[in-house]
Amino acid sequence: MNDPSAANAALSAFLRGVERRGAVFAEWQGGDPEAGDAALAATLRGFRERAGGIVFAEWPRRFWAMLLAAPQLRQAAPTGAGTAPAAVAALGVGPRAALLLRLVAGLAEAEAAAVLGIARPTYRLALQRALPHREDGSPDPEAWRALSAAAQQAVRALPQERLETVGMLRDGLRPRPPVRPVPDGATGARRRAGWVWPATLAVAVLTAAALGATWWGPWLAQPVAPGVDGIRVEPLPPAQPPAARFAPADALASHRDLDLLLAQATGGFADDADPAFDAWLVQALEDGARADGAPSVDAEPVDAPR
Repeated sequence: MNDPSAANAALSAFLRGVERRGAVFAEWQGGDPEAGDAALAATLRGFRERAGGIVFAEWPRRFWAMLLAAPQLRQAAPTGAGTAPAAVAALGVGPRAALLLRLVAGLAEAEAAAVLGIARPTYRLALQRALPHREDGSPDPEAWRALSAAAQQAVRALPQERLETVGMLRDGLRPRPPVRPVPDGATGARRRAGWVWPATLAVAVLTAAALGATWWGPWLAQPVAPGVDGIRVEPLPPAQPPAARFAPADALASHRDLDLLLAQATGGFADDADPAFDAWLVQALEDGARADGAPSVDAEPVDAPR
């Protein structure tokens, strides 16, 4: 993108498309929501500064790689601080990242492997170790679907206050402290007495104004010209040309297929986003060719056409 306005519009749309999933990813990967928000804010700020020198198609890989490399996600998190499911929190750092890049980030197999800097067969092996298993070692499809649903719900239900906090951290501002309710017993009597005098004064002022209106109203009425019926009609001025129009630089921002273009860059939860991966996953969940219930990764299938 050579046009600065179009590039800025696309960049803003891309960051808005990944911030919700980025917040959930950082919290589940690091185990601490506050540290995760700080990591996401720093990544958003750093990516905005560097995006001009990155090809649009490389934005997803570079963004998630930057977020995964954040120092906050490499530190030991307080026990029970995050909201990740127990099956995710119990994983090691590597398998957890492999799982979250698929479940939360919504990346295809090849993109997730590129984020981790590993080959696709190696990524599949890491994902196999992260997949939920039954007690006998076989894959558990129901648990996998439950984790996927939990990830999507966490992204959709992320509070707007969290996003505002991330935005303030990204802009170098101090987030507002949370509002804590005051017990009724401490200030109940003060609140009940505080509104009595202002309300009484307001009633007195309104009463005086109403009395004054009844006295002065007839004297202030304007005479009406005969035959006009009290309605004044004036012709409208001629229509003027618009003061401004959309510039060609805004063509990308207003493009009717912008959502589709961004969906390819930001990922998502579409069922047909990666047919090759989905076919492999079904096979991995149905039959375990390996001793531990995970299928072999010696052969790498060719991607299905998109």
